[in-house]
Amino acid sequence: MSVKRTGIDLTQGRVNTVLLKFAVPFVASGLVMALHGVISMLVIGRFAGPETISGVATGTQIMFPPFAFIMGLGTSGTVLIGNCIGKKDDEAGTRAVGSFAVLSFALVVLITLAMIFLREPLLSALKTPDEAYASARRYIILCTIGVPFNAAYNMICAVARGMGNSKAPSIAAVVSCVVNIVLSLLLVGVFRMAEAGVAIATSAAQFVSFVHMGIWIYRNRPPFPLTRKDIRADPESVKFMIVVGIPLILQELLISISFMINMNRVNILGVQASASVGVVSRIFNVAGVIPQSIGSAIAAMTAQNLGAGKPHRSVSALKWGILYSAAINAVVLFFSQYRPEAIAGIFARDQDIITGAAFYLRSFSLEALLIAFTFCMNSYLSGCGKSHVSMWSALTSSFLIRVPLSIWVTSLDSLALNDKLYYLGLASPIATAVVLVVCMIYIIRYNKKNAQPPVLGDV
Repeated sequence: MSVKRTGIDLTQGRVNTVLLKFAVPFVASGLVMALHGVISMLVIGRFAGPETISGVATGTQIMFPPFAFIMGLGTSGTVLIGNCIGKKDDEAGTRAVGSFAVLSFALVVLITLAMIFLREPLLSALKTPDEAYASARRYIILCTIGVPFNAAYNMICAVARGMGNSKAPSIAAVVSCVVNIVLSLLLVGVFRMAEAGVAIATSAAQFVSFVHMGIWIYRNRPPFPLTRKDIRADPESVKFMIVVGIPLILQELLISISFMINMNRVNILGVQASASVGVVSRIFNVAGVIPQSIGSAIAAMTAQNLGAGKPHRSVSALKWGILYSAAINAVVLFFSQYRPEAIAGIFARDQDIITGAAFYLRSFSLEALLIAFTFCMNSYLSGCGKSHVSMWSALTSSFLIRVPLSIWVTSLDSLALNDKLYYLGLASPIATAVVLVVCMIYIIRYNKKNAQPPVLGDV
């Protein structure tokens, strides 16, 4: 049986054009979502002190691990649904969507409970500065309210992307961002609610994006016959999502844990260092948007084309995705090297924080060019069902390189604070370079083994 089309057919047409057409809404929504964090830090930096900036920065690191689960399961759902569409298999698609819904609900419950019971131990483990502890705690409590809505929103988006529809998530992201901007300015700028205002604005924006996508999925049902009886766990579909999703979850989780360890080391250095790193982390989220968004498009495109028996199109999508990502992030790298103080000054008023952030940004920004390659490669591997490769490379780079380097740098009493921040920033691009080499070697060997000649007009 054939599947009706509700999005772009990713198995037909010139790859560079189809990828760009499909990826642009991803990029737009990603940039808009990244603005959530940027606006939060901008408002906090203008209307609050270093202690609040440090608290929000620490709280943000603690909020990252839950999204590792959300993104991992979401990508596995996109790959599975996209594969079913590529094969034009209605029955498999119905089982996939039903199983994805069951796993998503279970994940939401698990994440919410984890954030409730692990909040205090994590704050202690990160050595949160005493001055920033109350802000970090309040920020996490209020952000946790939005976690179920954010998870549900991302799961619906995963279904839409697997269907070849990248516009609906983009529109939802724009609406969400507008809500975030208005509420952040109102609650922090007018009512001076500091970290509480930022967290409430974030949770409210996540609720709005969930409602928007909920209405969309109700009006635009998946292209497979689906009833309430189909909302159940199909063993084969669950197995696929576990095989693909668990490595992705572990990969993101391990990276998040490594950055939490880094935050632990930074917090030991004091509020100034914590605030400086927090400013850069929020700024740099924007640099990750382009390759991450294009990577999401690559994963869906790879899944559909492998399902359709056209692996050469997947390889071509990877090459074009890297080219697009690298070209844009090269600009980000240039400005981060050329005017780091000016960039940091937009988000903070304290000169010590601006200087520290500039030192950290100058070295950390080397990551921008590297992730243009690694994000696209990891997404391609996920689309091929080989997410375990990126997981093992992330594990190696995070805990054999990034964490040891961070611990070593922060223990050097001979270095001034800003010099420590500079060398701490270098730990991430060095670790990412290892991931790049591992993924590149594996992909070259994998493609040689599974090579098929391209079809004229496909590339």
